[in-house]
Amino acid sequence: MARPSVQGMTDGRAEARSAALDAYIARRTAQGFRVETRSGNQAVIVRRHRLYPLLRWIARDSAEQRFVVSVDQRGEVDALAAEPVRW
Repeated sequence: MARPSVQGMTDGRAEARSAALDAYIARRTAQGFRVETRSGNQAVIVRRHRLYPLLRWIARDSAEQRFVVSVDQRGEVDALAAEPVRW
């Protein structure tokens, strides 16, 4: 009986993690978020308020929502609030 190679198992896990992240991003994109940055197992997603140009000066906390989305080794997706962009 042949054993799967370590490389084969690693590729399968990476693909599963990437698929879990893709599914999560697809759900959040339907809710109005867009992808700001993306890697194999992590992404930053953002949803801006429709009055963003005005709110970013008046009420920065309400202007946009930013999340760092990551997938752990087991394929579970976690989203944490991200720091606001500093100019």
